[in-house]
Amino acid sequence: MQDIINEYFIAPILQNGWYNPVNTIVYSILLVVGVYLVYRMLRRMDIHIDLRFFIAILPFILWGSTTRVLHDAAYAGALTPELNAFYGSPIFPTPGSYIITFALALFILIISLLIQRFSKFPYWKTMFGIGLVLCIVNFLILPIFSLFPIVLILGVTILWAAVFFIPRKMFTRKIPSFNKLFSIENTGILSVHFLDATATVTALSLFGYLEQHVVPRLFFPIMGPFAMFFLKVIVVLPVLWVVDRYAEEGDFKNFLKIVILILGLAPGLRDMIRLGVGV
Repeated sequence: MQDIINEYFIAPILQNGWYNPVNTIVYSILLVVGVYLVYRMLRRMDIHIDLRFFIAILPFILWGSTTRVLHDAAYAGALTPELNAFYGSPIFPTPGSYIITFALALFILIISLLIQRFSKFPYWKTMFGIGLVLCIVNFLILPIFSLFPIVLILGVTILWAAVFFIPRKMFTRKIPSFNKLFSIENTGILSVHFLDATATVTALSLFGYLEQHVVPRLFFPIMGPFAMFFLKVIVVLPVLWVVDRYAEEGDFKNFLKIVILILGLAPGLRDMIRLGVGV
């Protein structure tokens, strides 16, 4: 058992977060369980999953991504010796990065709710403000030396978003069944996942990086790095269709869609910023 844990979990973490079929399946199961437990916890805390909640947690998505890049920089020895020692810890690669980000966001959420209780100041504004400060601290530490890959990835993503948003009214009017699947929020989520795909394609095609995840590596021999765009379409759209069809309207559906968005936004931001840092 110890050999299995070392081979499939410990060793990949020490390799800066490499994935294999075993840890991919286990992490996926833990994700599903974690999503359910977090939702139940938020309901007990009487937190409504709405736009304000999303705004509150948005900086923490960016904080988690930039903290992960700080680990990448420390892994490459690009920070100061003290920061290399701290951010080089194996607790930062997946699943550690998600656990740390969740724990921090939960701690700040509790503080924000206490402030709201005694001062009536909305919790989401406090949480957003604290998260924004934490993001600024991370960016001040990051040794960003090139904006070219960041501008390139954002530019291509904007073009993809235009492809999704501009024709959607024309198609959804002609095909009413598309109205729900290609709603504004679903199209936005798909665009975010194409940010992730664009960052991956740019990293692999122009900068010589390697893909860490199992499923994309299966398709690369056939389609190359551009398989990422294909995978996003055949995975994200069906998942959104299932959520829209079977999840009840309200908090639960909103929470599921936020989770889907995070699964594209967090790695996309991490890859994009990492290219800017050059590690």
